[in-house]
Order: sequence, then structure tokens, then C-alpha cells
Amino acid sequence: MTAQSLTEVAVPGGGGRQVLDARYFDTATYCLQKAKLAYRIRREGEQWVATIKGGGLSSGGLHERQEWNIVVNDAQPDITVFEGTDIGKYLIELVGNQRLKPILITKFERRTLDVIMPDGSQIEVAADQGTIVAGSKKAPILEIELELKSGKPSALFQLGAALAREYPLLPESDSKFYRGLKLAGLATVQPQKAAKIDKNQLVGVELRTILVQLIAQFFMVQQAFLENSTQPEHMHELRISLRRLRSLLEFYRPLIVHEQYKYHQAELRKLGQMLGTLREIDVAYVAWQQCSDCQFIPIESKKNLGDTLAKHRLLEAVKIYEILKAGFATPLLLDLWAMLIDNKGWQLVEHQRTLGEYSMSRLSSWLKIVTKQGKLIDWSATENVHKLRLMIKKIRYAAEVLEPVFYEVPQLILRLDILQNNLGLLSDANSTVSLLEKLLKAKSSKILYLEVGMVIGWQGREVLSVQDKMDKHWKKFYRTAQKWL
Repeated sequence: MTAQSLTEVAVPGGGGRQVLDARYFDTATYCLQKAKLAYRIRREGEQWVATIKGGGLSSGGLHERQEWNIVVNDAQPDITVFEGTDIGKYLIELVGNQRLKPILITKFERRTLDVIMPDGSQIEVAADQGTIVAGSKKAPILEIELELKSGKPSALFQLGAALAREYPLLPESDSKFYRGLKLAGLATVQPQKAAKIDKNQLVGVELRTILVQLIAQFFMVQQAFLENSTQPEHMHELRISLRRLRSLLEFYRPLIVHEQYKYHQAELRKLGQMLGTLREIDVAYVAWQQCSDCQFIPIESKKNLGDTLAKHRLLEAVKIYEILKAGFATPLLLDLWAMLIDNKGWQLVEHQRTLGEYSMSRLSSWLKIVTKQGKLIDWSATENVHKLRLMIKKIRYAAEVLEPVFYEVPQLILRLDILQNNLGLLSDANSTVSLLEKLLKAKSSKILYLEVGMVIGWQGREVLSVQDKMDKHWKKFYRTAQKWL
């Protein structure tokens, strides 16, 4: 609470401290949870306050919910106190004669600070430290909540980004209540609904919605990775989530004139390169396994290169975990989010074309570029193949995200996917050589050198096989792409 980003905008005398003890209730059939409602009674200073929370959205750490508060005499559950509110009648009918029982408790100390941002927006900053209790299980509370009292939502993200530059902060998608439900084993999976895309809306309006959704998705995938970093699929999803965001930012580049665009893309590229290192190791490991399964490698040496690659991957995975856990992406993406929802800050050029019209035009433009590159390409020219693969990837991820905007696009995505995979095989051979050469040392065993040579040779054979088929793959893609040209 003494962070520079807070003290610079703090309201004099706007701080406070209190101990909060909240008890959450539901019926034996958990009818409130099924209705996506939370009922709590919390001691706030000298009084008890009953609260119903429900509805709204939770996306990447941003929560929007309806809330009803009533001061009550004690901590005994009684939903009839909400009778005079908008939710009262529905709540009473929902619970009926069922008895309410406690399902979890949160106890924490809250320190608050009122701030006024440069644009005049008023925000309450709350630092909470304590415990969630569900039966015999406990989990810590250590979080910062930023609540917009008045003004622009973009101010929340600007302040969040400023705090995240000073401290290792991560967005939390789950409320204290939902964390408690998970602790108690009562939580149900809450699928995240993708924002609907209206291709008939002006491109500037819908573009913000799409990009904000992609940022929120990255934060949620990142949280899943940090909770279980040993699962390869979480790393894969993280890499895909980042690629989609980067591809969409570039797809709509002509509309974005903000001076920070190049900075954001450069920082996102850095993160992408870190995640890409793990993929290169995985590709080399798969090639080693294939050689091993074919018994090209002596039986007694089968764990040599495999172990070396596995240890190298573990070190890289730990490095990425620590970087993300320290909040590398938080200030970057919160700042980007703030500019997206602030018209003046982002300075998005509002074309009078609809999202559908502009996206079709942009897709056609990208396809013209890539088909021109591919017409005369030499499939053995490594640098040109790599450039073509990058362009194919961008088109594919943009087409996947914008699938509701286009018609008959699944066939194009399929052709793009086949091209990307085969071009990847051509590019991977070079990245594997570079990776394995870095792992070799003068004192490395002869067997290790033998295994490395066999893996490189194995991938060389794969490259020749793919090169023979590339013209056929390219012709099928070109025929499919024609309808957009």
C-alpha cells in the first residue's frame, strides 16, 4: 500500500483498515450455487452485512457482478431480509423451505486506500491477507482488489499495470467464494463463453471486443499453466493463446496507429521466443524417440541423448515458469487492455466498414502475399521456407479466431494447417541441428555424438520426404485460397 504508483494518486486520509469475517451459506442441494448466486454474512467493523452476489462476468481477472447488501443483526442466515430488493422474490422462491447451512468461511485483514487517477476516475484499492476455510481445508488469501467507484474502466487497468511493474502480480480469475468452493470440492466447471462476434458491426467496435477476449484467454491459460506446469498441454495452450493474440494484432495493424504498438508486439515476441525454445526441444526429443524405437541407436545408449534433452527441457520450463510467475506478462497485457477500451488512448482508426467487410479484404490481401511467395519457392531454401511458414501461421490463427466472420472457411483452415505442419517439419530440421550443436561439448561421449548424428540424419530423411510432397500440398491450398482472392 506504499507503492509509488499508489502514493502518487492517493487521496489524503483516504486509507483504512478492518478485519473481515465472512460466512457463506447454501442449501443441502446447493440451489444458490446452481443459480450462480453467492450468499454471505460478513462482519464489517461493528456490524453484520448480508450480501447476495450473482450474474455478471469474470474475465482474466476483471469481475463484473450484481450485488445486494443489507445490514443485519447477527450471522444467522435469513434470506427474507432481501425481500425488498430486485433479487428478493426470486431468491425466496429459489430457497423455499430449505434450510441454509454454512459451506465456507473467509477471514482476512483488509487495508484500503482511495485514489484518484489523472483522468479523474476514483478507485478503491483493497489489500487482503488472510485465510479461506472449508471444513478442515485452508487456503491463503493474498490479493489486491481494484474497485472502480466512478470514471473509466481503463483506469483500473492502467493502475493495475503500474502496480504490476513494481510487484510480481498475476490476475486472479476466481473470486474468494469460488476458490472456497474448489477447496471444499463443491465447484462446478465454469466454461468461459467467447464473446459473440458481429460481422455487421463497425470494425473498430468489434475489434476491441475480440482483442480483449484474447488477452483474457491468455491470462486464464497462464493461470492453468502456473497451477500445473508439468503438463505439456498447458504449455502448448499458452503458446497457441499467445500466437492468436499476436496474429490478430498484426491482422488489424492498418487500423492501429498507437505509438506503443511496436513495443507491445516486441515484448510479446520475446515471450513467444521463450515458449518456442521448449517446442524445439520437444521436436528434437520426438526425433530421438523415433530413432530409438527403430533401433538405430545401440540399446545401452538409449537414455543418453534422451536424458540430456529431458534435463534441458526441465531447466527451460522452470525458467519460463519463474518468469511468468514473476508477472512478466501482467503489466504488458493490462496496459494493452487499457488502451483497447479507451478510445483516446488507443486511437483506433474508425473505418466506416463493417468487421466482415474489412476482415474479408484483409484476408484476401494476406492470401495474395502468401500465394505470391509460394508460387516460385524452392522448398530447400531454408530462409524462404521459414518466412512462408510464419505467414501461413498468422493467416491460420487469424482465420480460426474470426471463423464466425467468414463463410466456408473451415476448408481453408484445414489447408493452412497441413501447410503449417509440413513447413514446420522443414524448418524444424534446422532448429534441431542448432539446438543439438549447443548441447554437445568436447567432453561429450562418442555415443552422444553418434545419437546426435542419427537424429540429424533421421530428420534429414523426413525433410526429403516432405519436400517431395510440398508441391501437391501447395496446389491444394492454392485452389482453396482462390475464392478469397
